[in-house]
Amino acid sequence: MNQDEQGDFFNTLNDKVDAHGALVDRFHAELQNFSKQIAGCDKLVRMAHISLNQIDARIAEAVRIEAGAAAEREAAGREAARAATEAAEAAVAGLVGQLQAATREAELVCQAVHRSRGQTGLWIVAYVVVTLLMCLLTAYTTHKLHPDTPLPPEVADYAELGRKHAALLQKASDKERKLIAEIQARRARPK
Repeated sequence: MNQDEQGDFFNTLNDKVDAHGALVDRFHAELQNFSKQIAGCDKLVRMAHISLNQIDARIAEAVRIEAGAAAEREAAGREAARAATEAAEAAVAGLVGQLQAATREAELVCQAVHRSRGQTGLWIVAYVVVTLLMCLLTAYTTHKLHPDTPLPPEVADYAELGRKHAALLQKASDKERKLIAEIQARRARPK
């Protein structure tokens, strides 16, 4: 391989590294966008809490009104008590409606947060898969371009160790293979 071919190879390699960098930048931008979405969701949750506090205050006010109505009922009679009770029931029904609406909003916010988490997880998985594929493609391309390039000593040692292990496994009896499988199963179990 002459210098021009090597230069083209390294330029291609640099382009791939730049493409990886662009993917990383895009991932960071998506992550920043996700953070903004979460901040928006937090704001909605705070607003829901404020609404719930207002509802609590209105319920307390309704209870106070009902207590006053009870005192009037004793003083003014049956008709005044009936009117105050109806007013309290209407106020409580309105507050319950507001509480249900706030609960629905909070549920929608939670669903949006869960969707955002799922999307971020998918982006991370996609990024990892693409990165691994690019690494494999780079290794394959390097191997095809330089098939006679010797392996580094530590990689050659690992390859030789792998061949030895494969040879030992081929020679192993069924009993030994069963014992190996049991050991691997014990190692795989969570502690």
